[in-house]
Amino acid sequence: MVAYPLFAYIAILIKQPLIIITYLLVLLLILSIDKLRNQQWLAGILLVITIAVIAYVIQQSYTQYLLYFPPMLIILSLFLLFSQSLMAGQTPLISRYAQLLGDALDAKHLRYNRALTIAWSAFFLLMLLTSILLAVFSSQGTWSFFTHVISYPLIALFFIIEFMIRKHHFAGEIEGGFFHFMAKIIKIRPTDLHDK
Repeated sequence: MVAYPLFAYIAILIKQPLIIITYLLVLLLILSIDKLRNQQWLAGILLVITIAVIAYVIQQSYTQYLLYFPPMLIILSLFLLFSQSLMAGQTPLISRYAQLLGDALDAKHLRYNRALTIAWSAFFLLMLLTSILLAVFSSQGTWSFFTHVISYPLIALFFIIEFMIRKHHFAGEIEGGFFHFMAKIIKIRPTDLHDK
């Protein structure tokens, strides 16, 4: 899954979309088998249905449109993940991370966490809109370069800038550097983030 953006960009560059579609189908098949083996029936069945739909679309010669689907779905999912946590009765996603990391959760920190959750939501929404506009009004190569190459450094840059702001804003409260911070974040499992 991590290698998907690279494979997708190369496939579009050499004008062989079936390479990435096949790669995507194999990924989905592996995931569906894993879900079914773990008796996660709904997720497994949905993945099998997704595979069937993709296979049908390929037969109908709409292959090029399938290339747009995975990256846009990922960005949309991230936008929804952050933005939905801002709704009434929900805990902003950054506050959930802060709680799991053992950070302070006083009023000042909670305000910052909420503002940061809003910033991440706006960032992913902007990326999604840019991707859609490029898909509609630009070449497939330009869209692919933004989506599969540029977007990941942009996300990394956002992380770095936010860490620098946080380090300045909460001087003396943050231990270690950026990589130490990222290592702690990576250890948090998605299932741990569910709002209580």
